[in-house]
Amino acid sequence: MAQTIKDNLNGSTDILVSTGGGAWLATSLLDSYFSCAALDVLAIHAYGTGDFETSALQPYVDRAKDAGKMLIMQEWGACYTDASNNNCNGGSPIDSGTRDSNIAKWADSITAAGIPWFYWQIIPNADPHQGWDYEVGINDVNWEALKAAGLRAAESEAAWDFSRWLL
Repeated sequence: MAQTIKDNLNGSTDILVSTGGGAWLATSLLDSYFSCAALDVLAIHAYGTGDFETSALQPYVDRAKDAGKMLIMQEWGACYTDASNNNCNGGSPIDSGTRDSNIAKWADSITAAGIPWFYWQIIPNADPHQGWDYEVGINDVNWEALKAAGLRAAESEAAWDFSRWLL
């Protein structure tokens, strides 16, 4: 699939070809992705808290660099409830400070590995707390913690320079 996309770009390097992601670090970064010449960016979707650890991420950063690939943490989040972070469907709300701490700790670990990240999901309104509850509303509970983590990440050096592809 990646090769078909790359072929249709007619040699243009202005558009990067990326994977999607799995639900875990290991399922997001399959062995074959590192050897696929048509892939430029390998995307990680992860919700298991061990997958956010710098020590878990760093070997993949090294492997991606060796393979000429770039990584992004395309999807991660901190559960609003006391349910398991990788199964955030139900449970009781946790203390706001605990969630703030989780957001800061996990974002900083991903940042320390040199991987740019996107949080799942920032919404423009207060979080209605329905279903799988990772959302953070702008100017709502936990917004300041997520915003601060993003600002810290912006001041950190990533393992790759994506500036050529930024608008």
